[in-house]
Amino acid sequence: MSMNKSATGQPIPPPPVAAGGARRHRLLVAARTLGGTLGAYGLTVQITVTLSFVLARIGMARVEAVTAATLASFAIFAAVSMAVFHASSVLRAWLWLVVTTAFLALSGWMLSPA
Repeated sequence: MSMNKSATGQPIPPPPVAAGGARRHRLLVAARTLGGTLGAYGLTVQITVTLSFVLARIGMARVEAVTAATLASFAIFAAVSMAVFHASSVLRAWLWLVVTTAFLALSGWMLSPA
């Protein structure tokens, strides 16, 4: 008693999916995946650099500041990656990644020792 059979007993093929819709979906998934991996990595690098400079500026030894920031980077990467996949749109996720990374790159450059 299958509903997917025609009167002749042959299976009925599923309705065709619009080619444009499937292609768009694949592009959105690819963009979100790149944002959640490479974009998250880039933002995590900038957070780690800026955090190590800030920790060194407030009195922590430079070696300890770099170690602490590097250890924190594992949790930061996971959080940023999850935030990218949780964002309501791909455009919003990428905009957030780019703006935040640029701001932190500028901050890290300004905090770097001369």
